[in-house]
Parts: sequence; structure tokens; C-alpha cells
Amino acid sequence: MKVYLDNVIVSGKVRGDLRPPEEMAAVRALVKADEKGQIEIYTSRWTWSEQDRTRDDVIRVKLKESRGEIEVVADDHRVLGFWNQEGRFGTEVTNPMVTEIVDERLFADLKKAGISDGDGRHLMYAIHNKCDRFVTLDTGDLLPKRSDVTPLCRGTKIVTPSELAAELSAS
Repeated sequence: MKVYLDNVIVSGKVRGDLRPPEEMAAVRALVKADEKGQIEIYTSRWTWSEQDRTRDDVIRVKLKESRGEIEVVADDHRVLGFWNQEGRFGTEVTNPMVTEIVDERLFADLKKAGISDGDGRHLMYAIHNKCDRFVTLDTGDLLPKRSDVTPLCRGTKIVTPSELAAELSAS
């Protein structure tokens, strides 16, 4: 089972401060399930971008140091083309043109459904990369609207850490 962790889960895992405590325990159980090969845990480079905005220098360093612990989904950006410039002395500069929006229609539909830009990106990456579960504790956009966005999710189910841990325990 492919599982995408939202930034709030990835960051909370590193800081150890998810609330309520049952959710923190559930995240630890998910990490163990990943280590045992029961699930595959992923996130995206967008998580890193969000973590880079952390104001506390110590926490930001901790978050950066933990980046290798969770694999990044394969498809979280698209190369649109290249911009080339030649200098008069034979020098040449090539720059890639990249977008982080890998599925424009899906992203637009998520935003129309009331999902914020950042949360929409995370959910788009999970859906586009065919993750089975999207794990979050976001009570602003995602959890309250999950039944509304289910038709857009193409089989990806939005769950809390404790919901997924309970699902894994039952199977």
C-alpha cells in the first residue's frame, strides 16, 4: 500500500509533537509498518518547501536533516522545456523550465472544491502518483471536505494516522 504523508504529519513525526497523543502514536505505528514492508511511505518536495518556511532555526535544521527518512514520490514536478542563451564568445547557458503542478486539471478541480493551494498540491501529488492513502491531520481544508473531494481522488483515500493504523491492525 502506497501512503502519502502530508507535511503536518512529516513535520510532526520529526518534532514528535502531533496532537492528540494518539495520533503521534499512530504515526509511530505507520513508520514501523513501513520498516516491516507492510506499507510504503512517501511525501513530496513540496513538503520540503513548506518546511523551509519554519521560523525556528533549530527546528528547520532538524527537518532538513530528516529529509532522507521518507521517500519522495516519483512525479512531483514536470519539465516544460529549456531556455537557452548563447554568448558572443561561444558560451552557452541552458536553464530548465519546471512546474510543480503535475496535473493541472486535478489541481484546478481541488481548488474549486475549496482546497487551499498548498493542501491541493499535496493531495494532487498523492493522487497523481497513485497513492492508496493520503494521511493528514489538517482540520482546515482536507478532513472536513474529504467526502466532497472523494470523487476527485481516483481511489486515494484521505485518512488520519489513527484511521490508517486501525485499518492496518484490522488486516
